Amino acid sequence: MPSEETEVVVVGAGQAGVAMSEHLGAHGVPHVVLERHRIAERWRSERWDSLVANGPAWHDRFPGLEFSEVDAAAFASKEQVAEYFTTYAEKIGAPVRCGVEVTSVRKHAGRTGFRVETSEGSIDARFVVAATGPFQRPVIPPIVPDGAVPVQIHSSGYRNPGQLPEGAVLVVGAGSSGVQIADELRRSGRQVFLSVGPHDRPPREYRERDFCWWLGVLGRWDAETPPEGAEHVTIAVSGARGGHTVDFRALAADGIELVGMTGSYDDGVLRFAPDLATNIALGDAKYLELLQAADEYVERNGLDFPEEPQAHVLGPDPECVTDPRLELDLAGAGVTSIVWATGFAADYSWLEADTFDEKGRPEQRRGVSREPGVYFLGLPWLSRRGSSFIWGVWHDARYIADHITTRRGYLAYGRTDQVDAAQADAAQTPFVAGGHTRIRPFNTRDTYPEQSLYNDLCQAVVAGDTVYVRGQIGQDLDTSESVGVGDAEAQAEQAMANIKMLLEEAGSRMEHLVKLTIYLIDPRYREAVYRTVGRWTKGVHPISTGLVVSALARPEWLCEIDAIAVIPKEEQA
Repeated sequence: MPSEETEVVVVGAGQAGVAMSEHLGAHGVPHVVLERHRIAERWRSERWDSLVANGPAWHDRFPGLEFSEVDAAAFASKEQVAEYFTTYAEKIGAPVRCGVEVTSVRKHAGRTGFRVETSEGSIDARFVVAATGPFQRPVIPPIVPDGAVPVQIHSSGYRNPGQLPEGAVLVVGAGSSGVQIADELRRSGRQVFLSVGPHDRPPREYRERDFCWWLGVLGRWDAETPPEGAEHVTIAVSGARGGHTVDFRALAADGIELVGMTGSYDDGVLRFAPDLATNIALGDAKYLELLQAADEYVERNGLDFPEEPQAHVLGPDPECVTDPRLELDLAGAGVTSIVWATGFAADYSWLEADTFDEKGRPEQRRGVSREPGVYFLGLPWLSRRGSSFIWGVWHDARYIADHITTRRGYLAYGRTDQVDAAQADAAQTPFVAGGHTRIRPFNTRDTYPEQSLYNDLCQAVVAGDTVYVRGQIGQDLDTSESVGVGDAEAQAEQAMANIKMLLEEAGSRMEHLVKLTIYLIDPRYREAVYRTVGRWTKGVHPISTGLVVSALARPEWLCEIDAIAVIPKEEQA
């Protein structure tokens, strides 16, 4: 790939990168999405075989597409999630380049923008979005030395029980991954020890509503900061086997031995903190608090939801909690494998920007970094609690796309004779959003600079075999200059010329018009306007509606005409 230029380089084509592409495309911003593997690769090859989404299909998706062949209340498999994002990228026409690795990003000296070096050449970009997400570098705490047990792997490397040697398994970490892996190993017949740290344990479903719904109606997805001390607390929830509430007492009853947080290792013996009962109790408290909040919501809103008093009954703590094991002789217990479900660290070694703290964490606000032109997307708590979830990242991407579009406007100010070529091309280039082709995107701040408007629109939309043309007035679409001021006939002539041009750009023609709607600010203009329209539609015979209105968007505009046309099947691309 030779050196090239674009406005935005998006690094990563997972859920964050695809969402970012949709919103940049909707703004008409030229961009590329670079992915070193395949779209949504981590869902494909860096998760265990039986993994499913932790949220139901009605919730964990983008607004523009539902999961196919997945019931709304069911939990999509990892393969279905990966294919969902591939399909979505195709639907929106995302410019994704797979198999391209970004090796470095450096700020230009003496001018705006960045040089992006990749495995296939260099790209100059004005903006860079790091959409690589939070799951970049697996973290295994340096506690147990290599060779102490036959196998030590991170949860990202675990696939299924048959992958591990015969013997007992210690799973370290009791978030969603650790709990589900421990449960699967136990069901396969293994002896399992599960190291439990601080966690949040919501009900999978309560009073016939999934916990995702409860967090939504209670406003908890919108929390902007985590509770103090809970920045890195994991959520223990599962979509496995149709979805169920994680219950550590039930896991213990099924034969999993619970232990506290993994602390230190010495001469074959692993030691655990005496915090198991506390961690279980704190998780229980969060669980019960959510049930109470849900009950209060039902009462406050007069909802007819079935009561579930049994959900509040926790039962006695198992012996492994009341009398916890503090040491484990690994060889004596027959432990041959340790699965570390201990999370991930960010890796931005490729991004040379002044926007990281002393621990290498991005310094940003809602994804906007300290380094102008650099953005982050897909991180936990980027803007709120839901930021790292599928639906949440879509909304964060929209905010970042708006921010980029605003900055582009500032950078273009005063350059009327030297408008950036990429920006000019973008105004003429159709793009796909929501599955429909958008012709000539623009923002109302450009059309109506005297008004406090900031709406993203386009001049025409192709939906299936139908073309919908925005109301056209006496304005040159290429220069935005008003034409025929004070002359209704001249304005109608310009409007019809615009309609002809837009239909042809959309793949249709004037003879395929089916409906016109004509707006006049004074009935005295009717004869001149209709005479002009008649010349343009001679022999076409569209249907027409005429309306008299008090005013149009600008006082100099006397008439406005919108149109609907079709694209015959034989002329469709």
